Amino acid sequence: MTTPRHSGLLLAAVLLASCSGPAAGAGSTSVGPEQRALAAYESFWSVSQAAFASPASRDWAADLAAVATGSALEATLTEVRSYAEFPAHTVGAVSRSPAVSNVTDVRINVVDCVDLGDSRLVADRTGEVLDDLANRVQRYRYRAEIVAKRDQWLVDRIEASLDEPC
Repeated sequence: MTTPRHSGLLLAAVLLASCSGPAAGAGSTSVGPEQRALAAYESFWSVSQAAFASPASRDWAADLAAVATGSALEATLTEVRSYAEFPAHTVGAVSRSPAVSNVTDVRINVVDCVDLGDSRLVADRTGEVLDDLANRVQRYRYRAEIVAKRDQWLVDRIEASLDEPC
């Protein structure tokens, strides 16, 4: 089993940002595909942040499936469930600056710069900080692929590039 100390640093810290914005339908004509994809990306972060902050409070599968699919959904659900089982949760804030990089009719790539800020993974029972704060990468490039499915945009793949500072 992967422990929150090792696997959680990467995914949970990344998914802490305070973001808002409803997921927009892929078929909407009032807003361009780039804006709809960014709105979907922001919704993914918002739902993920809530799930990592309170992983044991409920089953997050439906909420996450509303904003993600594919490997992004699988990875996020795995981490949330791992935190609930441990038990641990995230606190603090992450700052980001997403930008659209590649665009097609059904697939949009987003490149982000993630700054972990004061985010922490904390054990529920003891309050111990589980992150290796002295050795973690503070700022790094993060990529997401957003796809048009079921008449909406969903985050399909995510990749944190810890070896690419930003």
